[in-house]
Amino acid sequence: MIDGMRAGDEFKRLRLRQAGPGRLGLESVGPGDGGGVPAFVGQVVSDAAAIAPGKFFLVQPATILGPEAEGGVAMLSSNPKADVPVYLLGPGRPAKGDALVCRFVDHRWVAEVSGAGPVGPTPIAVQGCFCQVPTTLRMTSADPTCNYGMFQSCSIQYGPPDPAYAPLGIVKPAFLSTMQFIDPLADASFSYLLTCRFNRFSLTRLYPKSPYGSPYRDGILYTWLVGGAGNTCTPFRLDNGTPYPGGDATCSVTIESA
Repeated sequence: MIDGMRAGDEFKRLRLRQAGPGRLGLESVGPGDGGGVPAFVGQVVSDAAAIAPGKFFLVQPATILGPEAEGGVAMLSSNPKADVPVYLLGPGRPAKGDALVCRFVDHRWVAEVSGAGPVGPTPIAVQGCFCQVPTTLRMTSADPTCNYGMFQSCSIQYGPPDPAYAPLGIVKPAFLSTMQFIDPLADASFSYLLTCRFNRFSLTRLYPKSPYGSPYRDGILYTWLVGGAGNTCTPFRLDNGTPYPGGDATCSVTIESA
C-alpha cells in the first residue's frame, strides 16, 4: 500500500509539472520539493473591466531582476509571449501592471488579493486639493511602449515615501506607485508620484539613483484638470489629460479608484 501511495504521489508530481509552470518555460517547485506547490510571479495585463473576484484574468510570467541584497531595488521583466489565465479569489482587485504570486491549484492557476473588495477604498481629504481622493488608485496606460515606455500601468497608493527620496522634500504622505520601472534612456529605476494642486493633478517620476542626480525628481510628465470632460472627483476618475509639451501626444493615461 505504501509503495502504491508513493507511486501515486510521483505520478501526481509529474502531472503537475507537465501541466503547470513547465509549459510557460519557468522553473518550478513541485509538491514535496520543499513543501510547496508550483508558483510563479505574474504581471497583470488584463484591463480593469475584465478583473473581478470569481473571474479569470490574464498575467504574463515575470522574472525578478535586481541585486539580491537588503534594500536592493527589485525589478520585473515579463514575458510578452505568454498570457496565462489566472482565477482571482479576491476580495481585492489588482490593477493592470501589478505583480501577483500565482499558484497551481487543481489544474488551474489561482491568485489571492487582499483588500477592501468591490466597494473600493474610502476617499480622503488631501491638503490643497479640490477633490477627495481614494487612497488606492489604478493607473492605466493605453500604450506602455509610448514615449520610450514613459507611462506604465500600475497601482498608486497613499502612504509614506521611501526614505531615499527625503532630499527631494516630498510631502508626506504621498501618492506613489507600488512598483518601480526601468527608464531605458537613463538605465535607472523610478517610481511614479501623483500630486494635486487645487483642480490640477500632475504625474512625475522619482529616481532613487540616476545619471541626473541621486535622488532625482523628473519634470511634470502628464496633467489632468478636474472639471474638464472625463475628469471628475466623484466618482474619482482622470480620463482626459495632456502629456508634457513636446511629448508624444498619442500617449493616453487614465487614473481612477481601484
